[in-house]
Amino acid sequence: MEKRRRVLGTFLGVTLATVLLPGISPILDSPPWEVVLAGAVFLIVNQLIYSYPSNIRTAPPVLLLILGVVGVIQDTLIWLLVSWLGSDMEYGLHVDGFLAALLGGVIVRATVLVLLALGPQEPAPQSP
Repeated sequence: MEKRRRVLGTFLGVTLATVLLPGISPILDSPPWEVVLAGAVFLIVNQLIYSYPSNIRTAPPVLLLILGVVGVIQDTLIWLLVSWLGSDMEYGLHVDGFLAALLGGVIVRATVLVLLALGPQEPAPQSP
């Protein structure tokens, strides 16, 4: 269930960042497919480098802060990767600069963390 919320949060965050930020724009005139491509890159990299707390409601605030900062940096670098891949393929999303990538990273990470906090939590494993 948590994985579904991460996937939904990632795609929702990429879509929100594309719509809200003027520094992130589609290269061609088919934004839905370009957002799906960017979301797929986010999902692949976020599956390889997992930086989410195991249970967001019971995690200590310091851990949330550290993982949040690491996650924003990771998502900022992914936005720059998406822009670089888009310019090479002439398809995808264009990110104007580091500030747009940073704001996009904040939006994506915040969206995922909010969706993880709102849904039902997995029960903690019981020790025998």
